[in-house]
Amino acid sequence: MSDKKTLVLHLSGVPTPLLFAISDETATELGGSLADLVRSGSTSAVRCADGSDVVVDFGKIVTAHIGALPTVGEVYGAPGRRMRGLA
Repeated sequence: MSDKKTLVLHLSGVPTPLLFAISDETATELGGSLADLVRSGSTSAVRCADGSDVVVDFGKIVTAHIGALPTVGEVYGAPGRRMRGLA
């Protein structure tokens, strides 16, 4: 992952966006279809940088974009992130 990327999802009424670390390959795949996914409100699986998959209901997303991986804070799907809770 040369330019670490993040899928940033904003939900209505939620002040903090959801952040998912994604690979360059996933960013390229999503780049061409992200607007259509949000417009159509479809559900799609997204591959995270650590190899895990998340399923996103784009019908609940207000805005979405791909940005740089933040240096501070918690990002789902980042390599090396330890699982907590029920596993």
